[in-house]
Amino acid sequence: MKINSIYFISIKDLSNFRSDIYYNYLKNNYKNLKFVKIDPNNLIHSFIQLRTASNRNDVFVVMCPSHYLVPFARFFLGKNTYLDAGWSLFGHKVVKAYLIDFTAARLAKKIFLESIEQKKFYSSLFFIRSHKCEVIYTGVDEKKFQITSNRNELPDLYGNSQIVLFRGKYTVEAGIDTLAAATIALESQEITFWVVSPGLPGNIKFGKNAVVIRNFVRSQQRLVSAYKHASLTLGQLSNHTRLKRTIPHKAFESAYMSKPYLTARTNGILEIFNEGIEVLCFNPSDKLDLENKILDFFNHPDKFARIGNNMKKKYDKELNQAYVSSQLLNVVRQN
Repeated sequence: MKINSIYFISIKDLSNFRSDIYYNYLKNNYKNLKFVKIDPNNLIHSFIQLRTASNRNDVFVVMCPSHYLVPFARFFLGKNTYLDAGWSLFGHKVVKAYLIDFTAARLAKKIFLESIEQKKFYSSLFFIRSHKCEVIYTGVDEKKFQITSNRNELPDLYGNSQIVLFRGKYTVEAGIDTLAAATIALESQEITFWVVSPGLPGNIKFGKNAVVIRNFVRSQQRLVSAYKHASLTLGQLSNHTRLKRTIPHKAFESAYMSKPYLTARTNGILEIFNEGIEVLCFNPSDKLDLENKILDFFNHPDKFARIGNNMKKKYDKELNQAYVSSQLLNVVRQN
């Protein structure tokens, strides 16, 4: 199909969402790319304006997490409406989320999802044919992850560069309780834990070896600096069922930064990375196994030196921003 313009539409400003990664790459490599923020308080007027400014050969990508815009896009803008869902909303406000997902799945021309397991789940749950779903991995906004300073704002408590980084919002699937218990058990070891977790309740106690930040980091560079100075990064740690089909954003971040990544052993992460070669795994929610894996990592550095580099090689070959963004572009061109 000959395309005049591709519109990325969202109810949110550009930030660090999955869809933003694709948009931020393509805007510099595809001349007819546009971002439109839809006013959620004036939906109909916003879409009428967009219909007036566009034409029938344009393509519209509803960005994650603005799933509920799909019916409006289809009605006002036509059949060339795609949804970068990433994952289903279903599982939060259950009935409302299911209806949004179900309607969007029916009306979108194609749905972009984060993993093969997510595709199986999504197509089964919403009764749509699997060929309507396309798997596009998330990747990283690489420009935002460039290191511009060697300064480290977080303390290395023991001055030995043995640092474990956990970053991510406080959610049930994060498994923060398991990490907190592990830090207490490892207090006698000279290992610094950096825990950056917005929304983390104050009643969850960590060992004296942990530096805990319970809000968002002040800047992207501070997060990048934390990755740079960390020896080992942690993924999600629980046995939550969603981890069977999701691949956390921080897995791609660790891969891009060539950092060894230790995570709960689940189908989602193992869809991309091979255990023991590109990623390290422990038994989900198993505090003792997590402790042992962390100790093993620091006691045998030569044994695990290759893990981060292997993860980076996989990223550079199959998961980089240019590659995943081009996949999205190729799908809309072919349909």
